[in-house]
Amino acid sequence: MILAAITLAAAAAAPDPQAPESVVLVQVYRSRYDWSLPWRQEAVEGSLGSGFLIEGGRVVTNAHVVSDAREVLVRRPDQANPYVATVEAVGNDCDLAVLRVSDPEFIRGLKPLPLGDVPRSGSRVQTYGFPLGGQDVSSTAGIVSRVESRGYVHSGIDAHLVVQTDAAINPGNSGGPVMQEGRVVGVAFQGYPGFDNMGFFIPVPVVRHFLADLQDGQYNGFPDSGLQTTPLLSPSYRRERGLPEGKSGVVVDLVAPGGTADGVVEPGDVIVAVEGVPVANDGTIRLGDARVTCEHLFDLKQVGETVPITVWRGGREQTLTATSRRIARLESKRNRYGVAPRFVVYAGLVFMPLDTELLKTFGRGWPQTADRNLVWHHLFREAEQPETADREVVVLTRVLRHATNAQMTFNAPVVVERINGVTLRGLADVVTAFAGNKEQFHRLEFEGTA
Repeated sequence: MILAAITLAAAAAAPDPQAPESVVLVQVYRSRYDWSLPWRQEAVEGSLGSGFLIEGGRVVTNAHVVSDAREVLVRRPDQANPYVATVEAVGNDCDLAVLRVSDPEFIRGLKPLPLGDVPRSGSRVQTYGFPLGGQDVSSTAGIVSRVESRGYVHSGIDAHLVVQTDAAINPGNSGGPVMQEGRVVGVAFQGYPGFDNMGFFIPVPVVRHFLADLQDGQYNGFPDSGLQTTPLLSPSYRRERGLPEGKSGVVVDLVAPGGTADGVVEPGDVIVAVEGVPVANDGTIRLGDARVTCEHLFDLKQVGETVPITVWRGGREQTLTATSRRIARLESKRNRYGVAPRFVVYAGLVFMPLDTELLKTFGRGWPQTADRNLVWHHLFREAEQPETADREVVVLTRVLRHATNAQMTFNAPVVVERINGVTLRGLADVVTAFAGNKEQFHRLEFEGTA
C-alpha cells in the first residue's frame, strides 16, 4: 500500500473549473532523522500534497504530507504566491494534521468546507486535490465500494475506519477532500500500487474525533482497547463458553497492560456488546449498511471518557465500565516522524532503545532479516511475558572505534541486559550505570551470553 504524496518534480494536472476554491496545494520541505547514525539528518527534499479549509481558518491535510517538515507552504488555486504555514497539530495514529496560516489574506474570500457523514456503499463521491502537482485543483468522480476497518500505513500499527472508492486517488491527492452533496465525507490518504481504481479515504468520524481531541490545545490520540479476541463462529465454542442461544460475541484472549480494558475485562470473557451495540460472532458491528470491527466503538471515545462493555462471564451477563486509555509504550511500535532518535554514546559505544525505526535500518523486510532476538522483543515478548511490558529494551547498536574499546569484540546489534551490575529497564539506566561505577573497569552483560 502507498501513501498518495509526491516529489516536487511533478507534472501539471488538468484544471477543473467546478472544484472548490477552498482546496489548497501543500508544499513541504522535509528532512528525516537517520536511525542508523542517530546524530545526523538526511538531506532536505520536497514533496506536495493537498489540503482544505475548515472552520477557524485552519487547513486539514494528512500527517504523512507534513511529516518531518522543516518548512510548509500552502497555495490557493486562484493565487500564484504561496503562504507560509505552521503545523498546529499532527495525529500520526490517524494520518491527519492541521495547518494554520498567520497571514489573514490567505482566508480572505474563502469559505470553510462543512463536514458531512459516512457515505453509503454505492453512492457517488468527488475527490479534489492536486494529483501529480499542477497549478489547478483537479477532481475525479467515483463510487463508494465499501466501508471497513483497515490498517493505516502511515503509523504502521493503527487501524481505523476507512472508505474504499474507485475514484482515482493519485500521488498528490493526499489530504484533499472527498465530497458528497457539498460536504466533506472524507480525506484522501492512501491507495494500492498497481490498482488504478482502488483508493481509500479517512471518513468523517475519524476526522471529527481528531478535531475534537484538539479542543484542549493538545493531541492525546485515539485510545487503545488493548484487546485481542477470537471469533465465536463455532457453535461448539459458543457452547463451551456457555453463551445462551441468541447471544453473540467474541472471546477475549489477551488484555494488554495499560489499555482501556485492563483491569476491567478478563481473558475468557465473551464481549457481547460495546456501548450497548451488539457484537456479532465475527467481532463486527453494524454501521449503516456496512459491518465494521467493534474496535470502532472504542475509537469513537476520547482518552479519559468511559465506555460500557457488556461481557458474558461466569454464566451471566455483566455490564462493566472502562476508562479509555492510550498505551504509551506502543509509540515504539509506530513509525516515527519529527522525533529525533534517542541515544547515548559512552567510550565509543552507541546505545539506543529498541523501536520500529531502529529495526527498519535492517531493510524493508526487517521481520525476516533483523536479529531474531530483537524481533522477538519487539513483536512477541509482551504476549509471552506481560509482566515485562513496560521494559524499554536497550540495544548496543555500534562501536565507534577508539583505543578505549580496541579489544572489544562486537557483533552488532545486541541487547544489553546489565551494565556494572545494574539491570537496564530503559535508556536512562545506561547513564546511571556508567556514572555510578567506582571500579577501574566497566562491565557490560549482553542478553544470551554467560
